[in-house]
Amino acid sequence: MKKITGALLAITICSCTFITGCNKVDTEFSMNYVAGIMDASYKGEFNNYMTITKSSEEEAKTLYDTTVEYYTASIAYYCEIYTEDLSEELQNEFTEFTEDLLMKSKYTVASAESGNDSCYVRVSIKPINLLEQVEDDIKICINDFNSTLSEIGEENLQSLPEEEFKKLENDYASKVLDVLKEGSENLEYKDNIDFTIEIKSEDDVYCPVNEDDWNTIDDYVMGLF
Repeated sequence: MKKITGALLAITICSCTFITGCNKVDTEFSMNYVAGIMDASYKGEFNNYMTITKSSEEEAKTLYDTTVEYYTASIAYYCEIYTEDLSEELQNEFTEFTEDLLMKSKYTVASAESGNDSCYVRVSIKPINLLEQVEDDIKICINDFNSTLSEIGEENLQSLPEEEFKKLENDYASKVLDVLKEGSENLEYKDNIDFTIEIKSEDDVYCPVNEDDWNTIDDYVMGLF
């Protein structure tokens, strides 16, 4: 009996299943293993992941929520938004937007080959290109915000109540979100990328040879490279 672990963004969930060696059955299992993790992470589809890893829905949802949080933070950073200053309502809107955007992610677990002690699973990814797609419009939002700050003046900004400054930031973030939503309605994708992740059994635990591969797959799917 082997144990299987799945890890995206440093989340590891252990479970048990019957697997022997890296033969044809194991290759098919490895493909389902990778697909299950990706579907749970990006689409919020947990059934395959839960079956393969024998994990709970709560554990699967933690994997998904962490992925959404990572992508939301990445988008905010790219757009020069400080999420800690946003209202709870606007934070929720950004989270919901990210969830909708991830549902549009395109990838296929294309094939797997057996090695001596591991399996090589090839993932075909069509990276989301939203941030580059709306780059010019985001720059306009940034320039408009900076112009507003210049009009207020540095001296007045120093004495501006915190609530008023946060309102300015929320107004800016709301405009950026509108741009992102509009772009996502006609979403563009980057050229296809094939990535191979090596899965091995070590100390009765199934895992990728390089845990950083999960983060690489994340960034390819999300277009963060």
